[in-house]
Amino acid sequence: MSLFKRVLGWIFNRWVLLAVLLLALALMIWVVGPLVAIGAWRPLESAAARWIALGLLLTIAVVWIAIGRWRAKRGNAAVVNQLLQPAAGAAAAPRESADMAAVRERFEQALATLQRARFGGLSGAGGRLRGWAARLGGRYLYELPWYLIIGAPGSGKTTALRHSGLKFPLAEQMGEHAIRGVGGTRHCDWWFTDQAVLIDTAGRFTTQDSDPGTDRATWSGFLQMLRRARPRQPVNGALVTVSVSDLLARSAAERQQHAATVRARVQELHEDLGIRFPIYLLVTKADLLAGFMDYFATVDKEQRATPWGFTFPRAGGTPLAGFAPEYAALEQRLQDGLIDRLQAERDPQRRARIYGFPAQFGGLRQALQEFVEGVFAPSPFEADPLLRGVYFVSGTQEGTPIDRVLGAVARSYQLENAVLAPNQASGRSYFLNRLLSEVVFAEAGLGGTNRRWERQRGLLMGGAYAGLALLGLGLATAWGISYVNNRDYVAEVAQRTEQVRELLQSTPNRASPDLLPIVPALEATRALAGAQDSVPWSLGFGLFQGRKLDSAARAAYQRMLGDALLPRLALRIEEQLRQGAATPETLYEALKAYVMLHDPAHFDAAALKQHVEVDWQVTRRELTPEQREQLGRHLEALLTQGGMTSPLPEDKTLLQATRTQLATLPLPQRIYSRLRAQGLGSEFPEFTVVRAAGHNAALVFTRASGAPLTQGVPGLYSRDGYLRGFQGEVGQVAQALSKEQPWVLGVADAPKDPAALVRAEGPLVDDVRRLYLNDYAAAWDAFIGDLRLLPMGNLSQSVQMSRLLSAPDSPLPPLLRAISRETTLASGGSTLENAEQRATDVVKQSRDKLANLLSGKGAAPVSQAPRIESIVDDRFAGLRQLVSMPQGGSKAPLDDTLALIGEVNLLLNAVETALKGGSAPPASPVPNRVKAEAARMPQPLRSMLDNLSQSSAQVSQGLMRQNLGQEVRSQVGEFCQQAVAGRYPLDRNATRDATQADFALLFGPGGKIDQLFQQKLAPYVDTATRPWRFRAVEGMPLGADAGTLPQFQRAAAIKETFFPGSNTPSLRLDFKPVEMDSSIAQFILDVDGQIVRYAHGPQIPMSVQWPGPRGSSQVRVQVSPPSASGPSGLVNDGPWALFRLFDRVRIEPTSAPERFRASFDIDGRKAVFEVTASSVRNPFRLRELNEFACPAGL
Repeated sequence: MSLFKRVLGWIFNRWVLLAVLLLALALMIWVVGPLVAIGAWRPLESAAARWIALGLLLTIAVVWIAIGRWRAKRGNAAVVNQLLQPAAGAAAAPRESADMAAVRERFEQALATLQRARFGGLSGAGGRLRGWAARLGGRYLYELPWYLIIGAPGSGKTTALRHSGLKFPLAEQMGEHAIRGVGGTRHCDWWFTDQAVLIDTAGRFTTQDSDPGTDRATWSGFLQMLRRARPRQPVNGALVTVSVSDLLARSAAERQQHAATVRARVQELHEDLGIRFPIYLLVTKADLLAGFMDYFATVDKEQRATPWGFTFPRAGGTPLAGFAPEYAALEQRLQDGLIDRLQAERDPQRRARIYGFPAQFGGLRQALQEFVEGVFAPSPFEADPLLRGVYFVSGTQEGTPIDRVLGAVARSYQLENAVLAPNQASGRSYFLNRLLSEVVFAEAGLGGTNRRWERQRGLLMGGAYAGLALLGLGLATAWGISYVNNRDYVAEVAQRTEQVRELLQSTPNRASPDLLPIVPALEATRALAGAQDSVPWSLGFGLFQGRKLDSAARAAYQRMLGDALLPRLALRIEEQLRQGAATPETLYEALKAYVMLHDPAHFDAAALKQHVEVDWQVTRRELTPEQREQLGRHLEALLTQGGMTSPLPEDKTLLQATRTQLATLPLPQRIYSRLRAQGLGSEFPEFTVVRAAGHNAALVFTRASGAPLTQGVPGLYSRDGYLRGFQGEVGQVAQALSKEQPWVLGVADAPKDPAALVRAEGPLVDDVRRLYLNDYAAAWDAFIGDLRLLPMGNLSQSVQMSRLLSAPDSPLPPLLRAISRETTLASGGSTLENAEQRATDVVKQSRDKLANLLSGKGAAPVSQAPRIESIVDDRFAGLRQLVSMPQGGSKAPLDDTLALIGEVNLLLNAVETALKGGSAPPASPVPNRVKAEAARMPQPLRSMLDNLSQSSAQVSQGLMRQNLGQEVRSQVGEFCQQAVAGRYPLDRNATRDATQADFALLFGPGGKIDQLFQQKLAPYVDTATRPWRFRAVEGMPLGADAGTLPQFQRAAAIKETFFPGSNTPSLRLDFKPVEMDSSIAQFILDVDGQIVRYAHGPQIPMSVQWPGPRGSSQVRVQVSPPSASGPSGLVNDGPWALFRLFDRVRIEPTSAPERFRASFDIDGRKAVFEVTASSVRNPFRLRELNEFACPAGL
């Protein structure tokens, strides 16, 4: 089994794996490298290139190893620094800061010594290899096992190590004092031996009784330092020490507490380090057992080095179960050797001590067993410690032995306890040397490792190796896949070629101009020729064969374009000529394309492409976007071949007929059509009302057609469109069409005479300009005729409109001036525009002079004929005169018109003020002047002034509203204020009552309110709605719905409640007793002689009429027997006495609107009646009566 493990260790050694990987990569480079190709380049084809690649591979491996060693050394340095730093939370010793430099230097020397050392067991070639690998990889910190020693202060940890007989390599270089640790921290000693590193911790770490907080933090920090220094295996084991004196001199409770403390430290080791490790219990100071020195006085050096104790088996059972028999076996060994020792010893006292030693050792068993169970007993809630054994040792023989046997006898018989003589130091250790080297260090492999760390490292290394293997496998697989795919690709191309051939054979002949049938064949051929455009990775890696097959496919595609696409394009153009295009311009372009296909000298690829694509867009609407895109690609590929000739014969008859038809269309018309077809003027902004009049335009203007104010005259028919667009393009297009005319229309060539050339250009351009300017004037006529003012629905809007139009920032003047500027082309522009126009005139005059000189006629006088721009200027001369300041004048005529609009605004303001103040509006001739002014104004001002004049109709409506308001005030308002305002029942808190006659005169049928409403207001009020509303008269209601009108509606409700069938107010009430206090013998309600009486009898309803028959105007309530301490009744006088009475009682509504409950409370005695009124409106709680206010107008 060990041989098999060694073989596996060699096979899976990382250096062996690295060598195998480098060898595999070298073989791949040497064997597969010549097959790698990038296009036509094979970088590893030559042997020299492959040797260079191998050298680079080896260099990369060496650099990688060097980087790993550097990182390991840096990690080792970090460990050293961690060891040298004090633990977190610990207070620094005073001398530690002063000696820190020396301590660091010595500790680094110690680590350097360990790094150079040949560790135990590394003999021979295998040992040298492992040692070299350890130094190269920086693993010396893991090469030696690390052991942690814990125990109480004074338990003999350091003494045992000093006399352990181990070798300390630092002693040779740094002195004997350096055997004890140079300390990563002042709280522990580091012992570096040739077999292990022993960490002797301070005893206070175990007990944590001097300063619990600091000791606990220091202990925790120390364990974290160990875990960071050796994450895979912080320690290989732990040695727990307990002295004989701690077991024998302490009480049972103290021993139990000490065991619990040690157990806590052991559990913390398991939890913080994250591993399970062997633990060895060392019972130190065994020489303190009485008779120890005498019993073992004759043993030799070899026997003293032999461990004395017992080791538990590794597997099976609980270690604590074997403690008792193992301890008994030790006792038996002592008994077995007792006779020989007694016979060999002559001193009686020493013989007595030898004889008692087995008993002394037996007396230790119970205390030791309790300690072992207290520390290492298994628990389901804690980690199970791996106790390997219990061993008794003695480092130095100092102190006074403890005789428990004699002490027990002395205590039993109350004798004096004799004190034994102290031990004499012999300089010899007992049972230590071989214990550490042969038992503890031999089991260094039992220490567990951090499985998480091992798993992460294993996954990382495995991933790296797997990645390299996958890379090699991937390359081989990729080449294999590429080879297979390229083979399949060649076969597929052959198959597709055959399919294309079959598709071409099934394509209809070229006698049809329809392009759709040939699109599949064109697409298939193009796809066959476009293999190199996108190479998938599965065909790459230097093996792609597509480019070798592409040239033939491209040639086939070019042939198909000429054999299939070009004839159909020619047929379509010929078809256009035969059918006749929709417009002369389209027919001319078709004729031009037809001539180009039969005359290579005039072939223009861009013009032909434009004509074909426009034809597809106009006539082939059934084409999908995808089909249009496909045809566009094929057309582009066809035209990139350069000049071409139609494969169809030229039809002379068709050509001549088309030329004859187009010859009837004047050349100026064709030039003008060409300019518009090219989108001339699209670069200039559209003229809109918003841009010209500013942000207030939307408050004033609208368009009769309903078009928005953001739409207007196209940029082609703007001043900039004429001067900067049309003027610059018309000459070029005229020249181009003049040059095309001979070969497109077949007319005679242009005259060769220079004078004739110059003379022909001017009139032609003027004719085109004349066509353009007529359309220019028509566009502006339509736009101006569409402008209107916003409708004014009431006087307020008329006032607002007139104010905006006459204000300093009125949008009207800038709009009219902008229109005038756009319709003035001959003059009146900016300085730059005038200069351009003058330059054009000078060029024209120079051209005419040059033509006369070349013709031999001499210089002719320059004519003063009107400029051609007068076509536009004259049509809008009236508008231009309106906004222009006359010579010698101080203002433009438009200013007078604006002043008149200002007078309109003043008049409308006066009317509005008069109506608001209740006076008659003033008379004024301004409306008539506005109408007269509008008649002589140009558009659009004429229609705008007409709109303003219509506001007079709204004034009349204001007068009518004013008159109605006066009647309301005089007929109703004044009487209402005198008769009922501030009186009861309109004012519930008033002391004065309104008379019933005045109440009836105001609210009754035919009364003042009812009569005024029926005679004056009823036609203008919609009483079917709730609340009532005024009907609109001439677009505006007579008054505000929330003003006087609600008072008339409330008066109608009062009339319906108080006047059910007569002209006087009257009510009929039925009183039905509901309940009455027992203290009341009889209740009497007297309403003007009408008695309602109740004395706890039958609950019979009793009726009361208001007003009463006697006219006494008194209402009285009486209860009996009378109260001894307070009133026994209620009395109210006046025409509204009954209402005042109900104001004093509590009224509760019921489910029926005409019925309510009235609770009478007289000095704390209550009587409740159910009252039924003659109307569903409760007269005593009538909301309309409480909210009514006297109307003051409309």
